[in-house]
Amino acid sequence: MIASPFTYVTPDRFITNARRTPVLLHALLHGVTRARAMEATDGPDGWSVLEVVCHLRDYEGFFRRRAELMLAEVNPALPAYDHEALAIERDYQHQDLREAQAVLLEERRLFISLFESLRPEQFTRTGIHPENGQITVMDSLIQLTNHDITHLDQIARCLDLSDRLL
Repeated sequence: MIASPFTYVTPDRFITNARRTPVLLHALLHGVTRARAMEATDGPDGWSVLEVVCHLRDYEGFFRRRAELMLAEVNPALPAYDHEALAIERDYQHQDLREAQAVLLEERRLFISLFESLRPEQFTRTGIHPENGQITVMDSLIQLTNHDITHLDQIARCLDLSDRLL
């Protein structure tokens, strides 16, 4: 008998995946100096490793706050964030890599704590995402893990670590 693919789309599985990001990020950044993190980009106009880590740090809180809003209100309009403007406003390129990584880890702990505390029916609470329309709290959790994968891959490309096995 073939299992439904949706059997694997459970909060526990995505919370487990969310726990993996700080571990993978730590491994990717092991031995990377601040100078290397500032200079390594994924292309001439791409973000540096440092900018990507700062982006992950900031969006961690944004994902959590959107979920909190959906849990507190009925189908709220969720705030939009301009990642390019934030990178400039917050001067990502001149922040401390290890501090950004530490704050990301603390934000991830808060995110996981929130999601582990939810009852099953709370994962179906909705909000209106500024780009994607109506989403659920579960969608927010899935979006976070997809966001993680995208940016971990970006960091690997910046550091010339991707595509070595393909």
